[in-house]
Amino acid sequence: MIQVVVVKWGKRYSSEHVNNTVKEILRLSSREVKFICVTDEPEGLENFIETKPFPDWGDWYETLKKGCRLKLSIFEKGMLDPDLPTLFFDLDTMILGDVSELLRDLEKTGGMYMCRGHFLPFWRIFGVVNAIIKNYYYYGNSPMLAFYPKEFEGLVDDFKREFEFIRWRGITHKWPLDRICKTDERFISYFARGRARVFPKHLAIKFTTEYMTPFCDLSSFFSRLPWVQKRRKSQVALTFSGHVLKPSLIKDMACGEKVKSRHYYMTWKFPEFSDYWKRMENTIKDN
Repeated sequence: MIQVVVVKWGKRYSSEHVNNTVKEILRLSSREVKFICVTDEPEGLENFIETKPFPDWGDWYETLKKGCRLKLSIFEKGMLDPDLPTLFFDLDTMILGDVSELLRDLEKTGGMYMCRGHFLPFWRIFGVVNAIIKNYYYYGNSPMLAFYPKEFEGLVDDFKREFEFIRWRGITHKWPLDRICKTDERFISYFARGRARVFPKHLAIKFTTEYMTPFCDLSSFFSRLPWVQKRRKSQVALTFSGHVLKPSLIKDMACGEKVKSRHYYMTWKFPEFSDYWKRMENTIKDN
């Protein structure tokens, strides 16, 4: 059995979106899946999804929504089965295949698997980089994670201790405390320093990295490359991060539309992706 956890707060994603995403994972998975949703609104979620409330963050609750730091709730002791190999997905992640493939390396090595956060593969030479750059740790992205909860049970306590220290001292823009507590993925990367790895590109990646190009639009050229086409056919999860790449916008994108996300560019030619997100927002009735 594997464990899949998602986090939902506010109104950005509906219960139907969560239900349909979970059903897509279940439909394509080769292994039995236990689902958990950490949420402040459990209404409308399917019965087979175990719901958990957010832990008590006190007066930090609203503050931690910034930088998506409420996602750190999944590491609260007792929130997840500590011994099950676990996947976390942001709800703007498209499920394309069997997500259990994302756990093969984790089950061999342990640690924390994340999305790529650097163009250069620093994780492969961590010891060398750390010797050159003091206090270096690999900074990964957190829309998709793979880990064993028992290896990270101290993460929330450490975050509370560091965050409280920042608030007490009134520290801003000081290395390293404010930076490691700024976003969920920064603190996860910091806590997992020395144990962080990345998902291979042929299994899981961000849309901007895979389908867009920096500084100018060469997306059509790269989409025609044989090794790129081969890689995309084997991918099981694709995350759409960024304000202009939210599912609510992608579902209405027209072919030929120019898309810019920060310094990445592309021309939209993926109606099947638009159709996917339309389907995630619709109520699917069981036959």
